[in-house]
Amino acid sequence: MPRTLPTVRLSAVLVAATITAAAAGGGPAYAVERCKVSSKTIDNPAYNGPWPDNWDFTVKACVTTSGANIRHWATISWDLPESSSRAGSLFNATGTNAEVTAMIEGGGMAVTKRTDLAQRLDKAKDGSITPASYSSHWPSRERLFTDVIVFLDWKGDGKGPQKLHFAPSPSLNGSAR
Repeated sequence: MPRTLPTVRLSAVLVAATITAAAAGGGPAYAVERCKVSSKTIDNPAYNGPWPDNWDFTVKACVTTSGANIRHWATISWDLPESSSRAGSLFNATGTNAEVTAMIEGGGMAVTKRTDLAQRLDKAKDGSITPASYSSHWPSRERLFTDVIVFLDWKGDGKGPQKLHFAPSPSLNGSAR
């Protein structure tokens, strides 16, 4: 049965209203996110060959509030050098990880989530990961931020893990709810 013009118009209005409601419903209007991106270039101390051996790491540290919930999270990305074109075991698993920490401005650590990085980095591919995050309720009197540290423990360099501290997220107030 062919549609009449009013039915077609009503369908178009319903589709537009549904799309608008879905876009608005993507998150509460009071959601706030504060992020800071920082980068570091790291030399592979165990490699002395002719190819470039610097790894480029970028970290996006974020703190997000939505209503009474505060979420601390980060995304860690890396670009490999030419000397790491083959998969292999470049890192010691026990000392190569990322720590994402919920922090209280002025001192105080809430909780740290640690994520293994060795297997991902040893695949010899550029990549990224969003490690485990931490969510909780915090008093509104506290200012909170996210701190990120990456530990790289290179095999064959005769040293322990190298600590790379990236820029923390900007801070925001806890929630009064």
